[in-house]
Amino acid sequence: MGETKRINLSFDLRSEKAREVYEIIISKRSAKTAFVIETVFAYLENNKSIDKQTIKDAFKEAIEEIGVFTVNKANGEEIADGIPDDVFDIINQI
Repeated sequence: MGETKRINLSFDLRSEKAREVYEIIISKRSAKTAFVIETVFAYLENNKSIDKQTIKDAFKEAIEEIGVFTVNKANGEEIADGIPDDVFDIINQI
C-alpha cells in the first residue's frame, strides 16, 4: 500500500471553472490519474518564472527592433535616442 497513494478532490459544481474541470477529469474514465499527472507536469513546464535579466533583455530587444536605440554588442554600450533616462532606471530596478 505504500507505493500507491490516493487524494480526494472536491469540486464546487456551482463554479463554472470547477464544473468544467470536473467534467474533463471524469470523461477520462480509466485514465484519470495519467491525465492529472500529464496536466500537472504541463502546467509546471509552462509556468516557470522568468528571471529579471531575461525581462531586461527582451525589453531591450523589443526597443532595438523598433529602432529607438541600438546596442553596440562589442562593448555593451547603449546608444539611445528619444527615450527618457527614467525608462532605463525602471528597467534597471527590475
